[in-house]
Amino acid sequence: MVFESPLVTRNVNVGGRRTSVRLEPDLWEALREIALRENRTLHDICSDIDKTRGETRLTSAMRIYIVNYYRSAANPT
Repeated sequence: MVFESPLVTRNVNVGGRRTSVRLEPDLWEALREIALRENRTLHDICSDIDKTRGETRLTSAMRIYIVNYYRSAANPT
């Protein structure tokens, strides 16, 4: 039996270094949409997430960032 991961691996530049990140396809799409909305590169957004993530894994921090971004957009204050 072969198990195929639903995760997609992409290379991103984070703080000037290349790293691989595995996320669900929908989350990669959400990050691309955010980058377009913010007129920034995916790499810039990932670098910002990396700077503020503390001890959290990068992939977890990216998921949290996406949720918070859309939450904020849905509930502007």
